[in-house]
Amino acid sequence: MDIAEFQGHIRNLATLPRTEAPVISCYLRVQDGHLRHRRLFDKRIEELKRCVAGKTAERFERALVPIERFLSAEVHGSSKGAAVFSREGHQPYFLALQFAVPLPTWVTADMLPNIYHLVELKDKYWRFILLVCSRDEIRMLSVNLGKVTLELLRQRPELRRRVGREWTKEHYRAHRAARTRRFVDDAVNALSEVMSAGGYDHLILAGDRSMTALVRRALPPRTAARLAGIIRNPGMTEACDVVSRSIEAFIEAEEKESCDAAGMLEERLLGGGLAVAGTRASHFALRRGRVQTLVMSTDYAPRPGWLCVSCRVERTAEGRPKRCRACGSRSLVDLEVREAMLRLAEQRGIQVELVRDSAALRRIGDVGCLLQQHPGSRGTTRRNRAVTER
Repeated sequence: MDIAEFQGHIRNLATLPRTEAPVISCYLRVQDGHLRHRRLFDKRIEELKRCVAGKTAERFERALVPIERFLSAEVHGSSKGAAVFSREGHQPYFLALQFAVPLPTWVTADMLPNIYHLVELKDKYWRFILLVCSRDEIRMLSVNLGKVTLELLRQRPELRRRVGREWTKEHYRAHRAARTRRFVDDAVNALSEVMSAGGYDHLILAGDRSMTALVRRALPPRTAARLAGIIRNPGMTEACDVVSRSIEAFIEAEEKESCDAAGMLEERLLGGGLAVAGTRASHFALRRGRVQTLVMSTDYAPRPGWLCVSCRVERTAEGRPKRCRACGSRSLVDLEVREAMLRLAEQRGIQVELVRDSAALRRIGDVGCLLQQHPGSRGTTRRNRAVTER
């Protein structure tokens, strides 16, 4: 599954219409084709069963059937995490996604799917190009959501050694250096083409110290701006050895970007710029379509708001009234505010930054939005770049 397909799944979940049947959302850690924490999963399912009754309980039970079928026979041996969504009733729905990175064991049932952990997965792992350099070859790997999905191998041409016959040692060294430069330039040109055509925003270099230095110096400015990390280790040239280290470097760069977004949010707020903070203001800006980036703490846990089933109005105010203030309907249900904000962001293609341990974000209520320069325009800006060395 590539990142475009993954984003499509998230958007479909974010726009899934509400029905009378609950959606079971499961995030699971798996290993060797099996669920790792079966007891925890079963315990959570029993807790949810005690919370439903009547027709809802019947629909809940039917929705469990395809989930159990998936867990018993369809989990890949190479998968480390799975996300499963199931609903029965007049508009049945089922989606099972598998990943090369672990997910927490977490299950809920609501009228709409819970997408937080998918958004977190996208923000944390995203995708990047890994360029593994040795003196003999340069390997170009595309890493999507923690898994290598594309490999391009550039083999270094053999250089015949003719010292003592046609060439002097100095001539040989000069020719070898020129061949190395051409080899690096060819690899960098191919890299730039792949990153541009594939829309890759991040690059990590790994391998031999001298070769990574040559590659870095040869990068054109646009590609160099996407460099997110360098792992210098001459002995690590195999994909299986270096991918896990590159993911660590990438996550560090992503966390740095998220912290930068929180800092930018605070700066704009202090300077009276294009930003809002807090639950109510952020939710309002998202509904108006004015948001460039939603910045949210991983600790953000607002109290429930309410939703009018009749006119679909959402409110983040605490305490559900007896009637909808917009249409007068009594058909009101609780609204999980964090999920509602993430749904709005995914529906509109808004960038989401999930931030860990940010004092700046805590001071303003754990959530805020960087607003667009021109209200009503679409799109997101390029992320800030951070270079880390290992």
